[in-house]
Formats: sequence, C-alpha cells, structure tokens
Amino acid sequence: MKRTAAILGPTPPFLRWAIELPCPFRDNEVKSVPDAAFRDLRSLRALAVGQMDGRIVQRVCLHPDAHQQEPELATGFPVEEIYAAYGGRQQVENACGPCVANVPLKSGSDSGGRSLAGCFGWLAFGPNAGASDFQRLMRCNNSDEGSTSCQNHGIVEQFEQAIELAESRDQLKDHFAVSSPAWYGVWSRRTFGAEQLKWLESVCRQVDCQQIDWMRLVKAIEICAEHDLKLHVDLLPIGNSDGVFWTVQASCSDCGVSLASDTQVPCPVCHSKRTTNRSRKMRVLGLRPYLNLGSVIGIEATRQLLAGRSSDDDLR
Repeated sequence: MKRTAAILGPTPPFLRWAIELPCPFRDNEVKSVPDAAFRDLRSLRALAVGQMDGRIVQRVCLHPDAHQQEPELATGFPVEEIYAAYGGRQQVENACGPCVANVPLKSGSDSGGRSLAGCFGWLAFGPNAGASDFQRLMRCNNSDEGSTSCQNHGIVEQFEQAIELAESRDQLKDHFAVSSPAWYGVWSRRTFGAEQLKWLESVCRQVDCQQIDWMRLVKAIEICAEHDLKLHVDLLPIGNSDGVFWTVQASCSDCGVSLASDTQVPCPVCHSKRTTNRSRKMRVLGLRPYLNLGSVIGIEATRQLLAGRSSDDDLR
C-alpha cells in the first residue's frame, strides 16, 4: 500500500449527513454535526467495516490494502484499543446496539447489516463520483455491493424526476429554497423538521436506486421522520487531494453548488447574490485509526497476521 493519506486525487461533490440524538461518543454542539460525527466515530466505523469484510485476524483489524507480499507497508489496528478508547466493548455495544439511529451499514436485514456507528454517512454525486480513493473512504463497506444498481452521478436527475411525480410537489417551494436543479435547494436547508422529512421521504422513495450509500440516506430520513429526530446535512463541493492538502472549489454560500471561481455571482443554480464560499485548502485526512503494523508489532508478527488472513480467504 503506497498511500499515506486517506484520499488521493479528485473528489466529487458529496452530501454528508448525521442524525442528531444523545450519544456518549458524539458532540452535537458544533457547527457541522455531520463533520463532527465522522471525526468522533471514525474509528468505530472502521472497526465495524473491518468486521463486515472479515479483515480481523488475531484481534487486529487489517487495512483492505494490506498484502502478504508487502508486510512492511501493511497497516491495521488492535481491535481492543478502539473499544477501550470508547470506554470498552460493553459500553459500545450498549450504546450502538439499541440505538434507533444506527442505520444498517449494508443492505438487507437489520441482523445482517446493523453494526456500530451507523448514525452518519455520505453520498457522492456528480463528476468523479466513482473516484476510487474517495469511494473507499466514503463507502460503508469495501465491496462493490449495489454499485451497478444505479450510477451516483444520475441521482440528481432521478431526484428531479421524483419531484415531478410527487403528489405534493407544490410543497417544495413552501418548505425549501428554490433552485434548479431542486436538489441543491432541498439540501441547502441543512436541518430538517417533521414536515420537511415527511415530504422528503415520499420523494426519495420514488428514486429507483439500490446503491448502499443512497439506501442508507433514505433509511436515515425514514428513521428521523418516525422517531421525530433531526437530520443534519452538508453539501461539499468538488475537490482534489495531492496527499498533503485537500483543496475544494468555491461554492455558493446558499445552495452549496460548486462554482468555477470565488467571484461567480449570481449563483447559476439558486441565483443568490451573496458572497461565495471561497476555495479552501485543508490538511488531507490520514489513515487513522490504521497504523503501520511493522512499527507496532514488528515485521515478523505482521507477516504472520497477513498469512492468517490469506488462510481465512482461502476457506471462504
């Protein structure tokens, strides 16, 4: 594995979401609830995905790119250290197990997909929605489950068609900002109450897409509508990572659409004349909680772990 950053290359525009509710592991008193949820629960999510993918060997979760041929580059993390950081395995299971906001991480039955830290997620759309490094980080599992069922870059168009077919399409302008495509005006609300969620749920059900990222978002909307919980969303513009910095394009300060420049006014989507969100450069995410195993447990022990993983793969 040659990467030292979580993402290299282009990143598509994406929607990130989180369900607000009391949680011993999360801080909701922040500017961006979805961003905070990711940062607070990132390690638990990595553990949950590792369990689903069968990458835990001798209580160590191996990175999906860890290979027996390159033990010096392999990364992973001790499972019990992650549990300990959240107060122990029992406390994690007590918090996530009965939580209504724990959206399944895979499609299918709750028993097969319900896991840890399911209360947040992302949906990539638009150009470069299939960028491999970005999708590896954002996708809930490491498989290609549902990837051929719909193309994420067509979600916006399908959403528009669903609005046209919705019986309550006239309510769009009553509850959301006007934009074309309407996608941006809807999500620009940032936080959704009961009436908005009910309308949004009815529209999203009309979108024919079995892609897991979309299905999780729809499930989150349904949960919030049923249990009177708040759903928070952010729209992030197009960007690019060079492995050190992640640079995102300018975006409309109202609807969040990516813009060609910091001075593009009015917005071509919502016609806002407000000052744009200028392009930004941020430190790129590292591979946390993954660590170089050779420096933690030694190269020989790493080889043995990777050999054990290979044996497990042969049995499947």
